[in-house]
Amino acid sequence: MDTAIMPTLFAAAVYPAKEGDRAGLAHFVDALKKTGVRVGGLLQEKVPMGKEGMQRVEAIDIATGRRIPVNQPTTETWRNRVCSLDVSALTETTASLRRAIADRVELMVVEKFGDAERDGEGLTEDVFQAIAAGIPVVIAVPDTNLDIWNERSGGMGDIVDCNEGELRRWWASVQCEKRINRSA
Repeated sequence: MDTAIMPTLFAAAVYPAKEGDRAGLAHFVDALKKTGVRVGGLLQEKVPMGKEGMQRVEAIDIATGRRIPVNQPTTETWRNRVCSLDVSALTETTASLRRAIADRVELMVVEKFGDAERDGEGLTEDVFQAIAAGIPVVIAVPDTNLDIWNERSGGMGDIVDCNEGELRRWWASVQCEKRINRSA
């Protein structure tokens, strides 16, 4: 009996947690969109908030451009380096992911597998729903959360550096696997 092996069509785009440079992910998404690939999901952007270097974090719906502030620190939380994640705003972001799944996008990108996801909350359920639906997924994962991501994903999926070149190579391999499976 011939059983086809299904490729793992998801990848963790790993970056150093302290440096936090995930710009390659946004460049990758922009490049794919310019070639007509239907990309859905969420990117994040840090937005300056006046003095003291404070920044809020906004989740950006890739398909619509809608911005959702998910982390708006106060002066006190900023000085004390306390997480100020707005869990209710994070809940709003799940609508973007669910829409991407319903629209059967060609690729779903999720920035990021952060502390909420590490703790079993946040966007984890939606990410795994997309994977189960057969939608290729890239999720940004800080190196400090990689072991937990591997545990949750069963050690399946690819692990790539969070830079545009690595992500393009991964996407090319996904497209190759899809062509091979269609012709089999």
